[in-house]
Amino acid sequence: FFFFSSRRRHTRFLPVSWARRCVQETAYNEHIKPNMGIIDLFRVFSLSHEFKFIPIRQEEKVEIVKLLESVPIPVKGSPEDPSTKVNVLLQAYISRLKLDGYALNADMVYVTQSASRIVRGLFEVFLRRGWASIAETTLNVAKMIDKRMWSCMTPLRQFRGIPEEILRRIEKKEQFTWEHFYNMSAQQIGDLVKFPKLGKTLHKMVHQFPRVEIKAYVQPITRSCLRVELAITPDFQWDENIHGYSEPFWIMVTDVDNEICLLYTSDAADDLLCVDLGGRRIIKKK
Repeated sequence: FFFFSSRRRHTRFLPVSWARRCVQETAYNEHIKPNMGIIDLFRVFSLSHEFKFIPIRQEEKVEIVKLLESVPIPVKGSPEDPSTKVNVLLQAYISRLKLDGYALNADMVYVTQSASRIVRGLFEVFLRRGWASIAETTLNVAKMIDKRMWSCMTPLRQFRGIPEEILRRIEKKEQFTWEHFYNMSAQQIGDLVKFPKLGKTLHKMVHQFPRVEIKAYVQPITRSCLRVELAITPDFQWDENIHGYSEPFWIMVTDVDNEICLLYTSDAADDLLCVDLGGRRIIKKK
């Protein structure tokens, strides 16, 4: 399902046929819609052909009911339905919940081995159909699976060495967005978490998160045609130990309602401090 390409110091794996195969499955065609939400997305995932033989064992029913009460995304379906089990196992994996029983843990491993591939395949499907909103939601879910953390958690959890108490303090500051942290000084961050000595370290981590600045220049060509030029500039501190040799980005051009995807492309910022568009290095960091 992947082809391999190597350019300079880059190694990239890109899906080439999974999206087409994904569209052909009856379960997906019957349930995917442009106005889907995250609840429906988890439901569609649980109906994947790969999981149709996962059983519901008698000894698991009590724990599945408990998981249904613990997972953050409501599950549509009966506890007796195998798709419900798949759904809660994926959410339990993201939430890092501990499971009882060897068989249930084995099923979770089986589900999560295919989770990232299937969700990114669905993302490709939604992109090809021009469904902007659900495509963005699906990409976010794919990142949640990869990092095993929900989007409501602070991204700083991806770094090791930060005390759990500090992370919880940050997550309780719901009025402060990630943009607020980005614009704060080291001293302000230290005062906010009530740990001044950690302010400089947290400030550095915040500015190591991948981020790009985009400026768009739009020029009408005809009544039905626009010319759009994007100036894309990486705006974060590169660390090869964290970012490797490249950091991929998806760029989508949508309508004003964020419903229709007009154009999309996958680009990468790299350790040469530039943005790569279709193999051409066009924007360099200041």
